Amino acid sequence: MKKPIVLVVLVVLLAGCSGGGTDTPTPSPTGASSSPTSSGSQTASPPTDAQVAWAGEVCSDLTTVKTDVQGLATAAATGGDSVGTAVSDQMSTISASASALGDTVTSPPENLGDDPELTAVQDSIDTMNGSIQSLQTSASQVQGATGAALVDALATVVGDTGTVLSDVGATVQTITTAMQDTSSTLGQSFRAAPACDTLTA
Repeated sequence: MKKPIVLVVLVVLLAGCSGGGTDTPTPSPTGASSSPTSSGSQTASPPTDAQVAWAGEVCSDLTTVKTDVQGLATAAATGGDSVGTAVSDQMSTISASASALGDTVTSPPENLGDDPELTAVQDSIDTMNGSIQSLQTSASQVQGATGAALVDALATVVGDTGTVLSDVGATVQTITTAMQDTSSTLGQSFRAAPACDTLTA
């Protein structure tokens, strides 16, 4: 039977995503290699309180999205007649948290909008949101499905959930890379926000 296989995959997926948001941070891209970590030689203004608060909100919102997507895998594992409702309800939660993240990241405070690393973060979140749209489509197939069709629909949800979580990890890595650039106001803002320390730990 395929259903036990689906449940095993769900357990592995949740276990693999229960730790930190990303692997060990990698060095900054080549374009920022000249002096991103040199002490006392920052070329950007220190971040304002508003910039730090915004950076913290981005990291907090991203953490919420990650938790909510993991919750979908849990909902898919409930089985029984209520699984369709559980998946649908959790998908609504994911859509709301992803929308909040999108609103936050596209509304940076003054003097951050021209930072090239901001574009990288926004692009990464756009990719994640595209995967969430695919997940929404697959989750909708669970509602009303029975028997083998239900097993197949849940397997698709599991696969699409893994894709979204991978995209979340890529966004965390993009934020981590920005944090390593001490010459960037954006990087300083992320480093100064406790929520980002929690996200990238």
